[in-house]
Amino acid sequence: MRERLALAVLALTLALLVGLAAIFAFRHNPPEPPPPPAPESATQSADAPPATTTTPPAATEEQASPLPFTDHGARLYADQRCAACHAVAGAGNPRFPLDGVGVRLNEGDLLHGILGTGPLAERLSPVVVRRKERYRSLSEDDLAALVKYLGQLR
Repeated sequence: MRERLALAVLALTLALLVGLAAIFAFRHNPPEPPPPPAPESATQSADAPPATTTTPPAATEEQASPLPFTDHGARLYADQRCAACHAVAGAGNPRFPLDGVGVRLNEGDLLHGILGTGPLAERLSPVVVRRKERYRSLSEDDLAALVKYLGQLR
């Protein structure tokens, strides 16, 4: 009888641990939102002939980005999966929210925060500094767009 009770308690404890681990994993790794619909479909009329050629998004972005600078920064924020460590407007990892960061930091400090360099690097753990090293491969335009986006979070 005692053995069965002990096994039941063990099974319930394991089930509770697995359930809590699943909840933790889901909260800290939320599913990525679907991409926004293409703006071309909204602007085509029923009488207009369909477009015959399309350029891939990468080529369009290099030639002339149709998005405003800050939208490019928001897209970079999503593409670089910044929400795995940070949250904006409650979306993402709530441990390090970026709401109001544009008020607290100037553009130079924001850039140092993204890259894990400068005076802000002293406040970051070595693990975080190593993770931020990958952002150093972004182009200057991409970094500027990301800084501009973060600067507008008030």
